[in-house]
Amino acid sequence: MVDKPDNVGEYFEQFRPAIVRSEGSTESERYLATLADRTFLNLWSYPNPYRSQKLGGAGDGKEICDLLVVCDPHILIFSEKDITWTDKPVDVAWSRWCRRAVFDAAAQLKGAERWLSEFPDRMFLDKLCEVPFPLELPAPERRRVHRIVVARGAKEAGRQFFGGGLGTFVVLPSLKGNDHHRPDAENFMPFSIGDIDPAGDFVHVFDDVSLDIVMRELDTISDFTEYLDKRAAFIRSGRLASAHGEEDLLAYYAIRINDEGDHDFTPPEGRTWDEIGSLAIEHGNWARFINDPRYKAKKLADEVSYTWDRLIETFTGHLLAGTSIVLEGHSYSLTNSEIAVRHMAFQNRFLRRSHSQAILGALEIGRTTDVFFRAMLSPAGSKHNETGFFFMTLKYLRWMDERGGYEQYRQMRTFYIQTYAQALLMKHPHLRQVVGIAMEPPGQGRGSSEDIIFAQQTDWTEEDRKQNQDDCANLNIMGRVRETPHHGEEFPDVAFARPKRFEGNRKQRRAMAAKSRRRR
Repeated sequence: MVDKPDNVGEYFEQFRPAIVRSEGSTESERYLATLADRTFLNLWSYPNPYRSQKLGGAGDGKEICDLLVVCDPHILIFSEKDITWTDKPVDVAWSRWCRRAVFDAAAQLKGAERWLSEFPDRMFLDKLCEVPFPLELPAPERRRVHRIVVARGAKEAGRQFFGGGLGTFVVLPSLKGNDHHRPDAENFMPFSIGDIDPAGDFVHVFDDVSLDIVMRELDTISDFTEYLDKRAAFIRSGRLASAHGEEDLLAYYAIRINDEGDHDFTPPEGRTWDEIGSLAIEHGNWARFINDPRYKAKKLADEVSYTWDRLIETFTGHLLAGTSIVLEGHSYSLTNSEIAVRHMAFQNRFLRRSHSQAILGALEIGRTTDVFFRAMLSPAGSKHNETGFFFMTLKYLRWMDERGGYEQYRQMRTFYIQTYAQALLMKHPHLRQVVGIAMEPPGQGRGSSEDIIFAQQTDWTEEDRKQNQDDCANLNIMGRVRETPHHGEEFPDVAFARPKRFEGNRKQRRAMAAKSRRRR
C-alpha cells in the first residue's frame, strides 16, 4: 500500500468509497468514541454499529452496542448508560440506578455478543443497513471478547456518600450478581461493584471517571486488554478483598511486575498470597502514584512514543478515506492492508517509545544519505519476538525525473522494502512476520508518501535465498548490518529517591531488568 504524495496533485484522489463511522449520538457516546480513537485508534473503533433484523437488510437497523472495537483477536464491546440519580434514600436510589445503568447495560452486552457470534455478516455502520461493517471478525476459536459497561450518572452522589474523592466505584469482589441492587443482601453496599455475572463471562463495570483514567493511562490495545484480563482474574481469584476505587486498583497494578516482566497484581513486596490471604487496597495509591517522580519521568519519556501512533494513523487515515494507492499489478484489500498496521497497533506504549526513537533517528540520518535502513527486532528468546519492524528512507533524486519520475521511484522503493523484508525473515527464522515502512527523508521539498509492507515467514527454497542474495547485492543492501542492543526502563531513573513501594521485590526487579534487556 502506498499513500499518494503531496507533490502529485493538490489533493488525495478518491479511489474507493470512504468508511464513514458514527461519531456517537449523545455527548457521552461521543466522548467514549474519542477515548476509543485515542486508545485503540480510528480504524478499529466503531461507535453505534447496527444489526439488520431482516435477511434482506435495508432500513431495519437496530443498534448492537454503543461502541465496538475489533482488532483481531480482540473484540471489545461497550455498553454505555447515563441514568439520572434520584432523590430517594441512598439504598433505594442506588438499587434503581444500578439495575438500569449496570444490569440493563450488561444485558445489552450479552445480546451484542450473541449477535456477533450468530450473524457476523449482518452488521452495518448505518441504520439503513446499507454499509457493511468493514472488518472481518476474528475466528471464534481465536476470539478474545472483552465486555465493558460504562455506567454514568452516580458520580456526584458517590462523592457525597464517601465524603469526597473522585466518585469512582469501590471494587468489592464479594458482591455478586443481583446482590448489587438488593439492600437486604449480606454484602450490599451502595457505589460498589464486584462480579455482576459470576456464572458467566466476566463483565467489567466502569463509571465515567474511572474509564477515563484507565483508558488514558493504558492507551494502547495491548496495555488495555492485558489490564482487563488480569483485572478479571484478580477479582475472581479471592485475593482481592476490596479496592477503594478503580484508580487505586490501577496504581497497584502499574507498579508491580510478575516473573515474566509484565505488569500484574502480584503480592506486596516480601510477601506471598498464601501469607496474605486477601488484600484491601486503600485510598491514596493513585495520588502517590501520579505524584511520584518516576511516574512523571515516565510520562515525559513516553511523549516521543506518540510518533508511532501518528504513523499508524497516517496509514489508517487513508484506509478510512479510500485514498490508499495500490501499485500496478496489485489489488486492494482492506483486510490485507489492515493487518500491517494492526501489528503496529499491538505494540504497547513502552515498545512504541523505543520504536519511535529509532524512526526519528533514522529520519535524521536519512537527510544525509541516499538510502538508510533500520530494523527493530527482539531476540529469539524474548517475549515480543514474533513480529519484527524495519524502517527505511530513500531519497528522490533529481536524475529520477528523467527515468520514470515519481511513479518509477515508488516502484523501486517497494522493491527495496520487499527485498529487506525477505532478507530479515531469512536471517531471523524466529520471526513469524515483519512490517516494513518506507518514506522520503524530511527536507526534500517535494512532498512525501509512505509505503508499508507486511511479509510472513515461509519455507524458503534455495532458489528463493539465492534470488534474495542477488537482489540485495544489486541494491547494495544488507551487506554490513550493525546490531546495537537497545536498553530502556519503563520508569526512568530520576534524581529523587525512589519510594520503596515503587521498587517491587528483588525477583520482580530482576524480571523487569530482563524484560528491558530483551526489548532490543
